[in-house]
Amino acid sequence: MAHSRTGSGDRTPLSLTEPGQVVALARHATDLDAVAQQLRGMSSVGHRVVLLWWQGEPGPALRAFTSRVQLGEPPANGRRARVLRLGRSARTAVLHRGEDPFGRLLRADPRARRALQRADAVVPVGPDTWGLGDRLDTGGRPLVGPEELDRWGRLPELWRTVQRRGEKNFLPHDIRDAGPLLAELDELGVGVPPRHQPSLVRWVDSLHGVGEYDLALGLVTHLDEDAPTDHPADPALRGGLRLLARMSAEGSEQPGLHDTVRALLEAADGVLAQEGTRQAEDTRRAVSATTLALQLLFHRELHADTLTSPLVEDPDGFLEDWRASRVGRLLAAPVPQHPVLRREGMPTAAAQGAGTPRDGGRPRVVVVPGSYPQFATPVIEALRERADVHVADLRARADLRGLGTQAGLVGARLRLGLGQVWQPDLELVEEMEAADVVLVDWADRGALAAVMSAPAGVPLVLRMHSMDALSPWIHLLDWTRVHDLVLVSDHLRDLVVRLLGDRLSGTRVHVVPNVLDPRRLPTHKTEGHRRRLLMVGWAQRVKDPLWALEVLAELRAEDPTWRLSLVGTDFVPGSVRSQLAYAREFWERVAREDVRDGVDFVAYTRDLAPHLAAAGFVLSASRRESFGLGLVEGASTGAVPVVRDWPMFASLGGARGLFPDDWVVGTPAQAAARIRSLAGEQEWSAASAQARATVDARFAGDVSRSLMQELVLGRV
Repeated sequence: MAHSRTGSGDRTPLSLTEPGQVVALARHATDLDAVAQQLRGMSSVGHRVVLLWWQGEPGPALRAFTSRVQLGEPPANGRRARVLRLGRSARTAVLHRGEDPFGRLLRADPRARRALQRADAVVPVGPDTWGLGDRLDTGGRPLVGPEELDRWGRLPELWRTVQRRGEKNFLPHDIRDAGPLLAELDELGVGVPPRHQPSLVRWVDSLHGVGEYDLALGLVTHLDEDAPTDHPADPALRGGLRLLARMSAEGSEQPGLHDTVRALLEAADGVLAQEGTRQAEDTRRAVSATTLALQLLFHRELHADTLTSPLVEDPDGFLEDWRASRVGRLLAAPVPQHPVLRREGMPTAAAQGAGTPRDGGRPRVVVVPGSYPQFATPVIEALRERADVHVADLRARADLRGLGTQAGLVGARLRLGLGQVWQPDLELVEEMEAADVVLVDWADRGALAAVMSAPAGVPLVLRMHSMDALSPWIHLLDWTRVHDLVLVSDHLRDLVVRLLGDRLSGTRVHVVPNVLDPRRLPTHKTEGHRRRLLMVGWAQRVKDPLWALEVLAELRAEDPTWRLSLVGTDFVPGSVRSQLAYAREFWERVAREDVRDGVDFVAYTRDLAPHLAAAGFVLSASRRESFGLGLVEGASTGAVPVVRDWPMFASLGGARGLFPDDWVVGTPAQAAARIRSLAGEQEWSAASAQARATVDARFAGDVSRSLMQELVLGRV
C-alpha cells in the first residue's frame, strides 16, 4: 500500500490517497466515540474502518460504521465460545503475573486476529491501547498515532467546506474559504473524495467566473480524472475545466487545446443524441460542455491582445471541430421568430405591420448601444436628425454586458435550438415590438439577447467593431434575423466574411467608417506641438504603449526635447495574467532614464481638444485595430499620423489598406525615422495638410453620418 508522507520516527503514516482497511482498536467503546470524527475522516477518503473493542457499546456518532468486532462473552456453545473460555482461563492465570488481559484476549480471539491480519493500518485508540501497539503482530502495517489521528479529524470539516459549493449561489465567503481550503488540501496531501468531486467542479467553475484564476488553478489540481462519475460527459468537463483554469492563470495557450475542445464537443453531441435529451440535467451537461469549448476556443489569451490570432491566420482549421460538431451546427441554425403582438394603442406602425412608419410621423428606431456605448453616440445623434430614437442600454445586466463566454446565454441559445422555451427580456421585446427598425452596436452578449428577442418582421441592423469579431457570439447569432451587417473597415469585413461564410448569404454586408464627432476636434495647434507625440486610450496590452515608449526612446536618444502624452485611464487592476504582467513591464520601462522625464500622463477626459491641439504627431501602436478612431481624430486636427502596421491584421491588409502607405511603419525605429523626417516646420506643415485632406476624403464625418442614416432608415 502506498503512503503519502513520511511519518515521525520509524512509523509509516496511513495513506491519504489509496483506500484500504483500517482497524480502530480500543479497550472501551467510549474511546472510539471520542475519535468518531477522525474515523469519519478516514472513511471519507475511502478507507473501510473496522471497530475492534473490548468493553461497552459504541455511541450514535459511530452508527455509520457497521464493520465491528467486540471482545466479550461468547455464545453458550460453539468453537468461538470454547476459545474464549480458554482465553478467560488464561486471563486468570496471567493476571497473577501482572499481564494485561486485553492483549491476551486479542491474541486468543480468532475474529480479532483475522481483522488485524487483514488490516492495512491499525489505529490504537486511548493511551492504554497505544501502549499495546508495539506488541501487536501487525506485520509491519502502519500504526496511526495520536498526532496523525488529529490530522484525520480535520477532513470532515474540509469536506463540509467543499460541499457548501454544491449550493447554486456562489457567495463571497466561498471565495474567502477557497484559500484556506486549498492550503489545507495541500498540507494534508489528500485527494478530494469522489462524492465531493461534483462540488469541487462547481467551485472551480465559479472561482474562474469571478476572475480568481490562481485559486481556481490550485483547486483544479484536486480534480480526479479517474474518479467515478454519474455521466459519460463528466471526464471531458473536468478536463476542460482543468485546461481553462491553467490557461487563464498562466496567461498562455496550453498543450492539448484542440484535443480537449474535441472531447467537450463530442460530450455535448453525445448528450444531445440521447433519448430524452430534453431532461433538464442532460441539457445542463450539454450547455456546460459547449460553454467550456467556447471558453477555450475564444479565450482572450489567444485572440485579444496577441500579435497573431488563429482566427485570423487559419479560421477554417481552428474552427474545424466546432463547425463539424452537432452542437456547433445547432447553434448556427435559424430558429422561429415570435410575431409582433398587435396591441391596441401601439405607438408605431409595428401594430400595422413592421417597416411602415405611422402616417406623417417620424420612424421609431431602437438602438442597443452595446458594452462600449461611446461608439454608438455619434450614430445615435445622426439618427435623431431624422427619427425618434429610443436607447435600450443592457449594460445594467451583468449577464448581457461584455464579450466573455457566459453559460446562461449559451444555454438560452441552445434551448432555442432544441425547441425548448426561452423567456426573453420582456422589456426589450416590448421596445423592439414598437420599433420600425432596430440597430444593435457590438456583437456582444447583449447582441445575442437582442437578436433572440427580435420579433418577426422588425428589421435589424448590427454593427461590429474589432474584438467582437474574435468573440464567440457571432457564431451563436441567428444571422437570418440580421438584415444588414455594418463593419467599420474592409479588413474587418474580410475577416468576418471568412469566419461566417454562407451564414451571411441572406444578410447585406456594408463597410461604413466610424462617425467622427467634430465637436471635440480643434482646428489649431499650440506652441511646441512639433516635438510632442500623442496617444489616446493607451493603458491596455492591445494598445501596446511599450511600443510607443520605444519610439520615444529612439527620438530622445538624439533630441531630449521630444515628449509623449498618454491620455486616458491607467491600467485597470484585474485578473488577466498577461495584462498584469504587461502593466508591470510598462511601468518598469517608463522608469528607465532614456524615457523617464519625457512622458506626460493625462487622466481620462471627454475634452480632448487641448491635447489634440498640443500634438504634432499622433501614434497608433496597437497590435489590433479595426479603424483607429483616436488616430483618425488626431489626423483630422492636423497631427501627423504614425501608424504601426497592426500585427494581428497585417495579413488582411489592416492599416495599409485603410491609410496611405507612408503613414504605416513596421518598427519603432521606422516610426522614429518618419517622425524625424517630418519634424521641420516646412515638412511638418505639408504632412499635416496631407493628413487633414486624407481624413476629409476617406472618413468625412458627413459621409459616414449619411450612410448610417440611409442604411438604418432605408429599412423603414
